Amino acid sequence: MADEFEFPEPRPGPSPRRLAVRLGCTTVLSFLLVAVFWEFVVRWIPLLWPPTDPLSRWFSIVAVFVGSLFLLPGVVGSVVGDALYDRWSEERDGGGESDDADGRDD
Repeated sequence: MADEFEFPEPRPGPSPRRLAVRLGCTTVLSFLLVAVFWEFVVRWIPLLWPPTDPLSRWFSIVAVFVGSLFLLPGVVGSVVGDALYDRWSEERDGGGESDDADGRDD
């Protein structure tokens, strides 16, 4: 009875090319945000270093600053990178549909 269970085949994660496209899009979006909000960044840098009392306020400022300039572009960059990679791989492969329903690369 215990031998009847079969483990499913392991599914690999995204391909290294897909991850590189995600990283590239994230980097471009991060630099774009820094360029667009350059005056804001320059004004807030003195508030970020050196840490000031109370530390809870300093940690909050750092979390908002890092989240807005790096975390949000990471999420958006991943979505945009996946869309670009899917379009690029579809065009490269001759416009054929992907065999995997979940969009994973084998």
